[in-house]
Amino acid sequence: MTLAVFLPFLFAALCAWLGTRLERRTGYVAALAFVPALLLALPLSGMPGASPALEVTRWVPTLGLALAFRGDGFSLLFAVLIGVIGTLASLYAVAYLSERERFGRFYAYLLLFGGSMLGLVLSDNLVVLFGFWEMTSVTSFLLIGLWHTRSAARDGAVKAFLVSALGGLALLAAVALLGIAGGSTTLSGLDVEALRASPLFTPALLLTLLAAFTKSAQLPFHLWLPTAMEAPTPVSAFLHSATMVKAGVVLVAKFGLLFGSSPLWGGIIVPVGLATLVWGAWIALRQTDLKALLAYSTVSQLGLLMSLYGLADAEGRFTATAHLLNHAAFKAALFFVVGIIDHETGTREVPRLGGLRKAMPLTFAAALLASLSMAGVPPLGGFISKELFYEAMLHRGPVFIAVAVLGSALTFAYSFRLLRVFWGPPRHPPGAEPHEAPPGLLVPAGLLALTALAFGLLPGSAEALTRTAQNALNFATHRGHLKLWHGVTPALLATLLTWGLGAVLIGQAAQVGVLGRRLTPRVNANTVYYALTEGVNVLSSRLIARTQGLALPDQLRIMLGAAALIAGYAVWRAPQVFHPVGTPPLALLPVAALLVAGAVGVLLARSRLTAVVVTGLTGFGSAAAFLALRAPDLALTQLLVEAVTVILFLLVFRSLPRSRDLPRTRWRYALDLLLAASAGLGATLLVLAGVRFLAPPISPYYLANSYRLGGGRNVVNVLLVDFRGFDTLGEITVVGMVALAVLGLVRLGKKGRAPGGGAPTPVPATPGEKEEA
Repeated sequence: MTLAVFLPFLFAALCAWLGTRLERRTGYVAALAFVPALLLALPLSGMPGASPALEVTRWVPTLGLALAFRGDGFSLLFAVLIGVIGTLASLYAVAYLSERERFGRFYAYLLLFGGSMLGLVLSDNLVVLFGFWEMTSVTSFLLIGLWHTRSAARDGAVKAFLVSALGGLALLAAVALLGIAGGSTTLSGLDVEALRASPLFTPALLLTLLAAFTKSAQLPFHLWLPTAMEAPTPVSAFLHSATMVKAGVVLVAKFGLLFGSSPLWGGIIVPVGLATLVWGAWIALRQTDLKALLAYSTVSQLGLLMSLYGLADAEGRFTATAHLLNHAAFKAALFFVVGIIDHETGTREVPRLGGLRKAMPLTFAAALLASLSMAGVPPLGGFISKELFYEAMLHRGPVFIAVAVLGSALTFAYSFRLLRVFWGPPRHPPGAEPHEAPPGLLVPAGLLALTALAFGLLPGSAEALTRTAQNALNFATHRGHLKLWHGVTPALLATLLTWGLGAVLIGQAAQVGVLGRRLTPRVNANTVYYALTEGVNVLSSRLIARTQGLALPDQLRIMLGAAALIAGYAVWRAPQVFHPVGTPPLALLPVAALLVAGAVGVLLARSRLTAVVVTGLTGFGSAAAFLALRAPDLALTQLLVEAVTVILFLLVFRSLPRSRDLPRTRWRYALDLLLAASAGLGATLLVLAGVRFLAPPISPYYLANSYRLGGGRNVVNVLLVDFRGFDTLGEITVVGMVALAVLGLVRLGKKGRAPGGGAPTPVPATPGEKEEA
């Protein structure tokens, strides 16, 4: 398992290096990275009887942090699914991408994403799970924005990142609460009874749901997923069928064993899931772009999966796992099919396409199988899992089954809308000559479509795969089976009603379109998102305009005012107990006199040159204080900083504005006096009030342990490198990032690199742009 997770990361670096050498053949190397994930099918074949495998690599033992991967039935099943779709997507991309694509970058991003998802589903350590969760957000941002010269791609990437990052923060808090309440940082080691009895149970539950809803695009967080279709089609197939969008579903499936006993769990998930099912299907029915249609259908299907796992019983988990497999098969196949249509015709718009059945018979066959499976038509896998979905909702009541039938009828209708491009008279953009796709594009789609057919004709195969997860998800007691024919049951009658409603929607497509436009609300998730982002932009712009570019005295006034407020608030909130400073050492008195003399000298200075020189007294006085307090390293650092500061002052001295260019009125004098007095008084009170917090001092600990624990006699160095190693690493990282930003700005100013002034960055040609070209 460890190799399955980390090999894609290693191959990502390899593909980045090989990209310019092997070009599109880099995809074959990328596909090899998923071989360990595919080999997890071997331990999966022993499920559900075999015990879960556990691989632990100790990382930071003092924090309970370990790379712990647990191979239970559900985790292994999902890992193999990721391996299969990842391999097919890598091979499909070889034929799909244009010659001008940056193959090294594309496959590196794809493998980083695949490795992150494998780590997420296999991780048993909650902290590591969160780390992989966030990595999926970052890598999906890179993949969605791969063609970053398009504004739509940038918008989609930013939107996906912001929404999923919101969920990531919620998951971080949930992980912390679970670790505290459950007494362990591993998912399998949590004390479930202690967790349920803890007051942190409900906050952790709500935060987990927020994370799951954002990642799996549930209402009202569904806005990011349709715009994620700006990613290349192989990425969309990978992302929509087996990876990121199902991360929230995986979270609900696994954490449902912890939270499922609470009525709040199902009380939130099931209504939200069913609402997402209907709303996503309704929006999908109105799309004219095939990829947008599939994106909204993913939103709808994720709602179905959420509602089933939200039931938190054996029947719901069994049905959801079966449908998860079916959905992965038909959705990835359909994305591949849409990619083929786009590749061969140059467009994905339904009104501009027709009669492709004769020109692309094999593509049509794959599309037909996958679409009918999505519509829930026998003898395909989607029909069987839909029947089980109806059975589960019938057990919950008439309202649940009514909503399920409505959502499925809409699904039935948009599935046939997708197939419209293959029927009717031939129609395609001028200049395009549709023909059958090459094997590199056709084989992945065909294999997945045949899988959807096999799940229907051989339901035992789908059930065998589903049952591998029964111990992990606790549905071994469920006696239901996947069958093509259950007899005349209420679920079958609901299916017939679904087909009838779906047929009406297809036959009245024009009226449905008019109704859809009338029912389109003016305020929706997208309008709210853009209003919020625009509001933040306006606020930040106004804040910058009012604060940046001000004269130095005005900026100093703002900083001093803020410091005075913060210090005053801290003193006001703290107990008003001021401890005596005590008798200062005699050696510090001359230093204190030097510091005071420097401060007073600046106030009395009549020229700037004098003020600069006198200011140096405070710096050198501080160095003397450090020396007197036995901190020679700090004293040396202070001396160097002070010397450089004075030199810089003198270098820019001639460029400073003259004093009379910065006139001060009488009220400004009064304001400055008030600010200076307030800041000085606030700082003094804060120090006096904070003396008690410094007792007992921590410095003796470092003096006593720097050599024993850190192996160094220089306490400051040991403190920076060993005791505060992560702080120092963070500081170095920040400095490095600033250096890179400065380098970027400097290079931007060079001739030929300014926006519009240099050679344009090559934009990869995509199938959708052929027609425009």
